[in-house]
Amino acid sequence: MQSTTEISQKGLNDMKELNIMEATVLTSPNPLTLICSKKEDGSTNLAPICFVSYLSFNPPMVGFATGKQSHTGKRVRETGKVIVTVPCESLAGAVMACGASTGAETDKVAANNIEMMAVDGSDIQIPADTRLAMVAILQQSVEVGDHILHICQVDKFLGDEDKKGLYAWNGFGKVAPAAEG
Repeated sequence: MQSTTEISQKGLNDMKELNIMEATVLTSPNPLTLICSKKEDGSTNLAPICFVSYLSFNPPMVGFATGKQSHTGKRVRETGKVIVTVPCESLAGAVMACGASTGAETDKVAANNIEMMAVDGSDIQIPADTRLAMVAILQQSVEVGDHILHICQVDKFLGDEDKKGLYAWNGFGKVAPAAEG
């Protein structure tokens, strides 16, 4: 019979060192969000982000990280407003396309023919096919390595539990709903 130490050592020996992109494959699927922010011209910018987490129940808070040069992060810091959404399966192709360009140069909504809708109490629109929307106010931005963490207090949650949200699979290699367990 093997001792716990022998079993633990064998498990450790079977593990290999990974880089962060390889690690994301092992944590897949990751909830996928579209960060909706207001552009300088008043239109909505959309950025697919998986670096999102609930941070607090009381008050309700979420956080998301964007690259330091991100147009979305800049807009959220300048306006102090954001809507974090969970897009639905009809938007899978558009979400991937939104991730391939910057909102500073592209109107992602128009380029991807995304139907948008207004949200009461906000001047930021969201995709009409959305499972969850978190209307939030930026509380703090913190530099974390090559990203900036945006800590936001959620003023309102809106959701439709009959819709299926998207997840990033295989380290962001595929976008699809999660299989129901």
